[in-house]
Amino acid sequence: MNSALCLCLLLGVAFTDVTVRTTTEGWYKYSGTSDTITITIYGSSNDISFTLGNDFPSDQTVEMTYETDVHIGKVHCIDLETDGDDWWWPRTVVIDFEEGSPTYFYNTANQKLSTNDRDASPMMWMCKQGSQKCSLSAETASQKHSGTSNLVMMSTIYGTKGATMTGIFDNQEIDDFNLGEVSSFEFFGMKSIGYVRCIAIRALAGTDAWLFTTMNVTCGVSTKTFSNTESTWLSVDPNDDAETYLKLC
Repeated sequence: MNSALCLCLLLGVAFTDVTVRTTTEGWYKYSGTSDTITITIYGSSNDISFTLGNDFPSDQTVEMTYETDVHIGKVHCIDLETDGDDWWWPRTVVIDFEEGSPTYFYNTANQKLSTNDRDASPMMWMCKQGSQKCSLSAETASQKHSGTSNLVMMSTIYGTKGATMTGIFDNQEIDDFNLGEVSSFEFFGMKSIGYVRCIAIRALAGTDAWLFTTMNVTCGVSTKTFSNTESTWLSVDPNDDAETYLKLC
């Protein structure tokens, strides 16, 4: 046992394990990074900063645990900072303490990290939205080419008490958006928005188009089904007869 630990035990200092799970977007093969990433966690009582690591592969979740004697309190926000120009696209970050529920952070602004890229910045900021769970189920149309495996999307859900933003529609190691099939997604840490009223879907990246028929949204005890009555396709390709943004109410 080292001397610092012995001293803390004698003084009655309590250590807490902070577990951080970071998921990197997988659409772009260069989404991962080998640069050193530092995280700062902002709490109601104190803030802490520590190194997350330097190995964040594309389309993978990396977990690390940091031991601290600092009482953070309730976690509100985080920032991520890189020390290099290797472009990184983080998707979600989950902060978990030994006691209490995990805190979820989603890269809702579609930010990338780099010290030398015009489409990125060396630091990004994410804040907690709430503690509610929202579930989405979308049925892909059955007509030819309606499915996709190459389109990155996320959404904003509007309710009677505000709006909340989901993470990216993707289940790791599952083939989503198959022709004529239903794909389901769960997002934790969402804001409580009352009764669901509308949903807006954004296509962020990809080389494919997607057509769905219905989307079922549940937030808390409120559920609403949206129908794509205009058969609007989603895509980021300007050559497709499609939209990058679709709002249904």
